[in-house]
Amino acid sequence: MRLELLKLNIEEGSSQSFQFEETSVGDLSGITLLEPVTGHFVLSNLGIGYQLSGTFATKVSQPCVRCLEPVIQNIEFDVNETYLLDTGDEPDQEDVFSLASDILDVSDIVRQNLLVEVDEFPLCREDCKGLCPVCGVDLNKTTCSHQKSLEEK
Repeated sequence: MRLELLKLNIEEGSSQSFQFEETSVGDLSGITLLEPVTGHFVLSNLGIGYQLSGTFATKVSQPCVRCLEPVIQNIEFDVNETYLLDTGDEPDQEDVFSLASDILDVSDIVRQNLLVEVDEFPLCREDCKGLCPVCGVDLNKTTCSHQKSLEEK
């Protein structure tokens, strides 16, 4: 979802609400969206830029870092970021970004915030035994002859 800010005609000091629903928000590096990303956000004109505030949710799947089984996670996250019109200076505050054009890519903002919220090292369960490093069997489902020799070392 790309917003052409000048065409929105949001006067300084006012805001406009938007619904968000996207089945893809760009490359998620090994994370699969199981449901569209949905949400609601408000875009406010600050005069010197725009404030985007909203709440978003989705369901994702990613492989367990030990056994590669799918790990499903419901994600809910808030976005609260400020975009200042480009003045040539880089903003030095957290959550304040420079806006180089009159187009605001909300999908990219959502993607970046979603990536922060997903588990970096997902586990299918806390006691996941992982895969045998020799033959590759899932040690949660079966045992193999290599386990005794690995435990003895």
